[in-house]
Amino acid sequence: MQVITDIGQAVIRAGGREIFLNPSFLAMSRIGAPEDIVRLFVTVHAGHYPTHRISEPAIMRDVLARCFAEMAAAAARVVTACCTENISHLIGTYKVTTKGKLFYRPGLLPVADVIELARHLLRHGVMGDQPPEQLKGQKNEYSSKFDVRSFVYTAVAHLGMSEADAWNMTMTSFRAAMNAKFPAKEKDKIPTEEAYDEVMGWADKMVELDAQRSATTNSED
Repeated sequence: MQVITDIGQAVIRAGGREIFLNPSFLAMSRIGAPEDIVRLFVTVHAGHYPTHRISEPAIMRDVLARCFAEMAAAAARVVTACCTENISHLIGTYKVTTKGKLFYRPGLLPVADVIELARHLLRHGVMGDQPPEQLKGQKNEYSSKFDVRSFVYTAVAHLGMSEADAWNMTMTSFRAAMNAKFPAKEKDKIPTEEAYDEVMGWADKMVELDAQRSATTNSED
């Protein structure tokens, strides 16, 4: 097993085993809808800027107070999405009671470690640990959703990657590849928003074709 920590991959070592975690675009899509990804990102960081560490007093107060269950459960959900096996015994489990209250049961790993791990995975899966490339005419604005598919098909269209390889990228590796493909001195070659829209239009067509193929296959069966 090869782990590339520079792009966000990680390993949990427990019971003589190594459990691989990859914050890929595919893993981020497992978290939920684009809005869910942003919501969990904010929850895992307790509403603070991502540079804060869980050991800091202010964050510990948050964990021990009202947002403990939400924060821990969100962290467990993120780590679970980045793993292909069941590790609930390590990171804990969560459920909603009949009264609508969220309940989190810790696993073998300390809760603080699970939250730090989730933050690491989200940083590399959503933000990227590379200087962000910027499309011509595009403004850096806060977004309430993280559209994984847009990055995947940008990688397919502009980096010459297969769809499978693109889904396996982390945001850190995506940004590194984009910065290498379109260095600062060639910023005029960076795809415009019009080109981006064209890629997304193509992506929508691919989704429609997949749906049609699936419908045809099912009707034949």
